[in-house]
Amino acid sequence: MAQPNLSKAIKELENTLGITIFRRTSKGVIPTDQGIKFLGYAKQILMQIDNMEAIHAPDKEQDRKLRISVPRAGYISKAFSEYIAAMDSPDDMEIYFCETNSLRTIENVRENGYDFGVIRYNTAHEKYFSDFLAEKNLEGKLLWEYEMLAVMSAEHPSANSEQINYADISSQYTELCQGDDAVPYVNGAIEKLFAENRPADIPVRKVCTFDRGSAIDFLLTVPQSFMLDSPVPESLCGKYGLVQRKCYFRDNSFKDMLIYTTGHKLSDKELHLVNKLYEVRNEAAFAEYR
Repeated sequence: MAQPNLSKAIKELENTLGITIFRRTSKGVIPTDQGIKFLGYAKQILMQIDNMEAIHAPDKEQDRKLRISVPRAGYISKAFSEYIAAMDSPDDMEIYFCETNSLRTIENVRENGYDFGVIRYNTAHEKYFSDFLAEKNLEGKLLWEYEMLAVMSAEHPSANSEQINYADISSQYTELCQGDDAVPYVNGAIEKLFAENRPADIPVRKVCTFDRGSAIDFLLTVPQSFMLDSPVPESLCGKYGLVQRKCYFRDNSFKDMLIYTTGHKLSDKELHLVNKLYEVRNEAAFAEYR
């Protein structure tokens, strides 16, 4: 569409709705607050139209594609692998499995056409995430509430310790962290949470990664390192030679939440994957940890 016609169409739409969708600036146009809400609803309508049209498509393209966005967690990766292994897959199966941070997952589900996602946050930050999901017109369902464990090589000096405190282990050994964790509306909330549990006069020893595979390689190559993670299925710990121990610190309470657009009904394939997530979660949740 030619630019003048596009501008005229947008102006007519704004007049019809009685709102301003875009604000004109010297550098172009940006959506207003009302415009952001309008565009969100418009995208949902278009997605619903695509879903309705696909019902009559002979190849049911929507059934052959699946897009999910999740945190970097061992139990989720294991559930996804087992789900794929059990599939009776058509030759043209197309699946996107994106491991990333919670804010990017929210963006993927809200803006980038992902079917659903899993976000992770500390329960101290729950209000921020709840408000942010409501603002983005997303719904959430609890997948798991747990305490983080200290995950390390079986050769780590603390591997056989009776009790591990985050203050002690973070003062003596290198900690692996996700380098892109963030909380809506509050800059530095993650850093503050752990800084409050770490002695102020001890130098910080952190390596920030953005990939779960690299983190595991680091744990095995540098036995004096550790990371905090949700409970990992014992089968994975055995495979990689890792151990996991309870780690005590204040506010050690986290949640993994399934998120999806308001009104979205999970397809059979999505439900099968969600059920597998709960199944593998149970494998890790009911294990004994010391």
